[in-house]
Amino acid sequence: MAVSKIVRSIIDDIDKTITELHNKGLIRDDRRYSQKVVKDGVHEISFPGKNGKGSIVYDKHITSAQIINALLKEKQYNILFYDKSLIQAEFKIRENNIIKERLVFMKKHNKIWDINEIEECEILEEDWFAEESGIPIILRVDHDSENHIECDHAITHLTLSNHESCRIPIKGVVTFSEFVRFVLFHFYNIKMDMKTFRSIIGDTITEAEKEMLHISWK
Repeated sequence: MAVSKIVRSIIDDIDKTITELHNKGLIRDDRRYSQKVVKDGVHEISFPGKNGKGSIVYDKHITSAQIINALLKEKQYNILFYDKSLIQAEFKIRENNIIKERLVFMKKHNKIWDINEIEECEILEEDWFAEESGIPIILRVDHDSENHIECDHAITHLTLSNHESCRIPIKGVVTFSEFVRFVLFHFYNIKMDMKTFRSIIGDTITEAEKEMLHISWK
């Protein structure tokens, strides 16, 4: 089966983003991505070794520490930053359309560790996140055209703290590099050098949703 233009664009975007992150010394590990064609000709891009334990993010009865520790143990991520925060990215594409997308950023604590602090703890063989107090961070961007309910379940939306009724409308599809750029700038005060890559898909927000508090850009 021929690979569509949008699939090639997503893979290229992931590759270039991870390469820059490595060059900047910002990530400890990357799982890059996996890709396969599933039923009905849907092309799936995710992280290698994805299994049921990756869906633990939806569990309401465990702590954020338990979620993140499980994901770290199973390596259920595309990117692992030096401070044990992680990013997951999943896409489903049919023909040349993204039908589903999920981008997740999770950080066990809101303290920003200095790389020198981390290296010092590792030399002492200490777990530099075990007892650190702080507020967890969980951001999730979803794109789901098949389950759209205007002003309630926007096609593209931001969920905070994994709260199921929190779906803040977003103008359109968020690319992998845009999401990483957003995370680095707002949580680490780091700017990326690579050119911003925008999705070839147009706006997905409705006029009614534009009247709500939403996320937009030019």
